[in-house]
Amino acid sequence: MNELIHSIAAWLLPPMGAVPLLLLAWWWRSRHARVATALFLLGLVSMWVGSSDMGAQWLQDRLLGRYAPLALQTLNEGPPEQTAIVVLGGGARLLMPEYQSPQLKTNSIERLRYGIWLARRCNCPLLFTGGTGRAAKSGQPSEAALADRLARDQFGFEPRWLEDQAFDTRENAQYSAAMLRDTGVRRVILVTHDVHMRRAMRAFRSALPPNIELIPAPVGVSGDGMDWRDALPSGEGIARARYLGYEWLGWMAGH
Repeated sequence: MNELIHSIAAWLLPPMGAVPLLLLAWWWRSRHARVATALFLLGLVSMWVGSSDMGAQWLQDRLLGRYAPLALQTLNEGPPEQTAIVVLGGGARLLMPEYQSPQLKTNSIERLRYGIWLARRCNCPLLFTGGTGRAAKSGQPSEAALADRLARDQFGFEPRWLEDQAFDTRENAQYSAAMLRDTGVRRVILVTHDVHMRRAMRAFRSALPPNIELIPAPVGVSGDGMDWRDALPSGEGIARARYLGYEWLGWMAGH
């Protein structure tokens, strides 16, 4: 996703997204009282939607939809060597002081862990895709290199393929498709977060040959059960709403 979308997202996503509405309400409070009241109420609702799990889930259902968890029987519906588990990187930190080295972000770790879990259950090869990012310094290891190290050291698992050039989802798809060409793979099980899956599926469907089956395997799927606590503002709710808004902007921009 290009820098313009990142800049727009920083102002439009929670918690900043409701601020323009509240500022307009304050500006028009004397001259357009009814409009100001409507904007103020809309701003309050926007703040709630953008800060609670319940609000974020309601918004996701309407903007991007949700993917069901992968049915495990799907793993064994084809020969293992014709199925590839493809894990999309979710970012890396340039430096984590406690480790004194670069490390994968939580999203990347969650996806990698689930991908390894799936690969072990079907004895299928795994591809991890993720480059260094546009803001990385010279000599910075790629996400793929960090994932390879983590997979070996912490999970005792060796990925079959490491794609280390991609900057964004579209390049994840293009470079992964090129890497899988002539390998005999006929099914791709795509691992990324639920909120990211719609955009990832579009990119991979466009990059892969039509004869390769593409199966979503989402991470971070919300359960159906909710209670009153999910309606309260929370850090998790804000993070989910921001991620959702970011993905929706990327989807609308065609990235």
